[in-house]
Amino acid sequence: MPPESSGFQQRLAAANARIEYGNDERTAGADDKARAIAEEAARRGRGGPRELARELGVSEKTISQAIARAKRAPAPGRTLPADTLDRLLAAERETLPPLAALQWAALAWLVRGTVIDVSWIEQPGQLLAHDVEDAELDEELRPDALAEACRGWSRVQALAVIDACQRDDLATLPIKE
Repeated sequence: MPPESSGFQQRLAAANARIEYGNDERTAGADDKARAIAEEAARRGRGGPRELARELGVSEKTISQAIARAKRAPAPGRTLPADTLDRLLAAERETLPPLAALQWAALAWLVRGTVIDVSWIEQPGQLLAHDVEDAELDEELRPDALAEACRGWSRVQALAVIDACQRDDLATLPIKE
């Protein structure tokens, strides 16, 4: 696979992830709206759906569909907030030991040139360390120390680093002065 193709694949995967995130948010919003309509119709009692339909300028069928959706929707307190993963990764980046800015840049260069798939979930730090060792990095970057740092990260810390590198968001990674 040519290098340009892996960059394309990563950009495509990132775009698809954003679309999926948006679709999930849209679904959650529609569920919230349905619950609000169902609760208000119930609060108004007999004739509530008809009165609510008139007030909202929609058909009674629309109100009945919203009430049915609310019954099928997951309870709002039983799902994680949509930004949970982003917040988790941000929290993990704060716990990382600092590296030199050039080391983060080298790691980002390696990550962007690597196809990262689900097999990376088990041992992302170890796999990053192998990539560092296999790369012919300048000795100024201290590749042995960089590989050792990768091995020392928890699974979630390593995934947080990969995420920051893929998004070219190196400013969120701690820099050694």
